[in-house]
Amino acid sequence: MNLEYLQKLRNDKRLQAIEWGICRDDPYYFLNNWAKTLDVHDNVEPIKTFPDKEYIKILVDIWLKEQLLLVPKSRQMMMSWLFTTLYLWDTIFHEARMTFFQSKKAEDADDILKRSKFVWDNLPNFLKKYYKQGSFYELKCNPQHNGQHVSCKMVFPDINSEIRAIPEGGDVIRMHVASGILSDEMAFQPEAKNAFTACKPTISSKGRFTGVSTAEHGTFFEDMVFDQIEI
Repeated sequence: MNLEYLQKLRNDKRLQAIEWGICRDDPYYFLNNWAKTLDVHDNVEPIKTFPDKEYIKILVDIWLKEQLLLVPKSRQMMMSWLFTTLYLWDTIFHEARMTFFQSKKAEDADDILKRSKFVWDNLPNFLKKYYKQGSFYELKCNPQHNGQHVSCKMVFPDINSEIRAIPEGGDVIRMHVASGILSDEMAFQPEAKNAFTACKPTISSKGRFTGVSTAEHGTFFEDMVFDQIEI
């Protein structure tokens, strides 16, 4: 995205509306052009957009098409950044989303949620909008807390959507039919099977389940990846 276009975009409401629409319709475009990540290993330019990598494009396409996606990962592939950003995209560009980020402990899940909050905080204001009845309105995150991070929660009351960070297990999920569930380091959650069983209504009602984990032998996650169990 060249500097001349960015300068025009800054003051042109029509262009901003077009850009908002492109981002709503194309999450990969949103990732590559506007979603900022934090690279703690880069002392020169730690805040940057997603790299234009073929494997990321492939995963985005699969995520859009498949309700159930399991991704064994290695380090430095940006999988946590990728899927937290995709679920943020789904949340802010669509109404009435209930999304859960799950990890072994609540604080681990909150760390994952903070990645979505970082992406949100670094979006330009023209993307922090929602469209209703022919007009754009400001979209606010956690407005009761002046937009600050709230432990385990990102709330967008204007569009009746939120993302919650929860510990392992099925108790919280069982109470809701979620729009989407991201299970991070799923292989290291002893209660992963219970959680997945609880989220089956989410998948049957057209929601998404994404399990991401470093590989670990002899786990429920491994059995699912290699089709060793009936889902």
